[in-house]
Amino acid sequence: MSSSNYCGMDFGTTNSTIGIFKADQLKMAKLDNHKTAIRSAMFFDQEDHRRLFGHSAVEEYLLGTQGRLIMSLKSLLGSAFMQEMTIINDKLVSYPDILGFFINHIKEKAEQELEAPLTHIVMGRPVRFHDENTEKDMLAQNTLEEIAKKQGFKAVEFLYEPIAAALSYENVTDKEMLAIVIDLGGGTSDFSVISMQGREANNKRHEVLANHGIHIGGNDFDALLNLKTVMPHLGLGSQMKGMSETLPVPNWFYYDLSFWHTINTLYKKEVVNGIKSIASRFCNPLAGKRLLKVVDEKKGHQILNEIESLKLLLSEETNAQLNLNFIEDKLQFSVARMDFEKIIFPQVNKITNAINETIMLSRIKHDAINLVFFTGGSAQIPLIQREIIQLFPTAQVVRGDAFCSVGKGLALEAKNRFG
Repeated sequence: MSSSNYCGMDFGTTNSTIGIFKADQLKMAKLDNHKTAIRSAMFFDQEDHRRLFGHSAVEEYLLGTQGRLIMSLKSLLGSAFMQEMTIINDKLVSYPDILGFFINHIKEKAEQELEAPLTHIVMGRPVRFHDENTEKDMLAQNTLEEIAKKQGFKAVEFLYEPIAAALSYENVTDKEMLAIVIDLGGGTSDFSVISMQGREANNKRHEVLANHGIHIGGNDFDALLNLKTVMPHLGLGSQMKGMSETLPVPNWFYYDLSFWHTINTLYKKEVVNGIKSIASRFCNPLAGKRLLKVVDEKKGHQILNEIESLKLLLSEETNAQLNLNFIEDKLQFSVARMDFEKIIFPQVNKITNAINETIMLSRIKHDAINLVFFTGGSAQIPLIQREIIQLFPTAQVVRGDAFCSVGKGLALEAKNRFG
């Protein structure tokens, strides 16, 4: 098969990439403003009926253009959303079709750079799309395969994302290593214990000793940070007037405001009206006013965008400012990295427990690991790195390309399977 026919696509919860071979050289295709990673986001412009993707999709929405923003597309796989239709520009559209628009956009961008059609693909997948539910897990993969084939791929195969990340590193090292790959993305955390052979291994391939994963990722950290810092200013944890006594304010809409793929459900007219009737009874009228502004003016995505930026800043700085002037003038405050770490520590603890389970599944001991390989955007959080590294104090630590390691490995695997 011609090298122009196959590729490896990392369709991620937060960002996506695609690796291709041009003149037999591995390249990551440029997908968004000359960048190789594209935000997994789509905006349907209600005024001009355009479809925008990636950074421009988010920017257009935040500028106030009327339309529908859909983010964290991968989180929809295996969920009830995939059986539903949604209204976009006065038309019913299925969620599989929406994911298809995005995957086709990536495919077309790669084909333009390659100047040839792509027909065979290895797609990345988390070790678990859904914790404990094997039926939903396979449904997610099968749905993704069907979507990819509808976009023109004749052959669609899958590889666990942490294994793909390991392949990208194995391709540039000459050393044999027993490695644990830590792939921390927006929706999942995935782990593989792999015996790497190095690029000069005379066709001897790596051996996978264990795979494991949990449905915790950067989106969960964003949600927790949002619930602890912003949502109390909108009434979370406060009281409202009942018929004869005060009652706790319901918390379900605060949780829906904290995840990209559920925010749009709050913008339905009947939901907004229900929130209005509740907010009018808040014991803190200012909190009710802020909440109504957010749902009435569809500011939920903008809040999460600021929260995500805050999280990134706290990976670099010990303190960062959160500015919510778009909700209320002078509504801003400082957040300390220490407080952020306290907020996410229970989830980080679940990640380290899952890593210990991965080592147990591999039937080796922690001190046998001589390489810890980090990839994925959430792997840049200092607390996560500290907690994981202390599990393997004698191992070498390598921080791979946070956004492209998986895509490179998937492309290498595509060459191995189809080339």
